[in-house]
Amino acid sequence: MRDALASQSGDALGALFAHAAWLEAASVPAFLRLADELKAHGAPESLVKAARRSAGDEVRHTRAMQALAQRHGATMPDVDLPPFESRSLEEMILENAVEGCVRETFGAFVAGWQSRTAQDTEVRGTLRTIARDEVRHAELAWAVDAWAQEKLTPAQRQRLLQARQDALRILGDEVEAQRLPEELIREAGMPSRDQARTLFQGLSTLVA
Repeated sequence: MRDALASQSGDALGALFAHAAWLEAASVPAFLRLADELKAHGAPESLVKAARRSAGDEVRHTRAMQALAQRHGATMPDVDLPPFESRSLEEMILENAVEGCVRETFGAFVAGWQSRTAQDTEVRGTLRTIARDEVRHAELAWAVDAWAQEKLTPAQRQRLLQARQDALRILGDEVEAQRLPEELIREAGMPSRDQARTLFQGLSTLVA
């Protein structure tokens, strides 16, 4: 996706928002699955409810990103996900470490940055609401991680730590490889590579 955005100019904004809408839409069933799995594994009801609330947030985010994409002549791709299979607690918590503790948290950082720096006022306003929700989603990921720690064996906790470190390294490589059109940095508030590095350093401090 990064390469596609980098190679486009006039269509870059539409492509960015269409892809963002797809990610938000794909997150709806993911959060519903998380809620069901948390319940099945005996997690506190507060975590189950937070996961379901997050799914509702993502429905709103999808609509907001679709509106921005359509404004720039783009359409969200179809969301075609494979059926979910039941997972062990460790499998669930490993995905949470990668997608929640690392990527969701970084996504919250980026959304917050966009909400402050986008020159397009509609984008700035939309991201302001989304950023607040994404912070809660990141907090949920870390709360799930904390809850699961006492249920894991020492070996499982070590694998969990390694998964977070690996995810952080991969994300760091993506940040270093980032090349975005100036239009996305200016109008959508996407961080430049140097700015993304700063955000990533903050994430690294949190995850370490």
